[in-house]
Amino acid sequence: MKVLVTDKKGDEHEIEFTEGDSLASTIFYSPISVEIQPFAICFFNCSCRTCHVHIEDSYVDRLPHREENEELMLYTATHVEQNSRLSCQIRMTKEMDGMKVAIQEDW
Repeated sequence: MKVLVTDKKGDEHEIEFTEGDSLASTIFYSPISVEIQPFAICFFNCSCRTCHVHIEDSYVDRLPHREENEELMLYTATHVEQNSRLSCQIRMTKEMDGMKVAIQEDW
């Protein structure tokens, strides 16, 4: 299964994922990790916003709702849209195969 990730430069990358992993860890441990730093500097603990992504609109409703901690972190973020999420809070499922996400410049 794969997710399509647009990096901060606008380049798209196809990244394989394992069901159950977080979207942030999928991106962090991929070949593009060095190119996208800083990213997930809190190491997936929802205490920063460097893993802020925009989710493809057609996939937003397939994701669990934002929890209070994620809402608070996004409240202080830049470039927040209706489809904004912290990728550390998204567990990958087979329904997300082919999903497009765009990493945001948010530090």
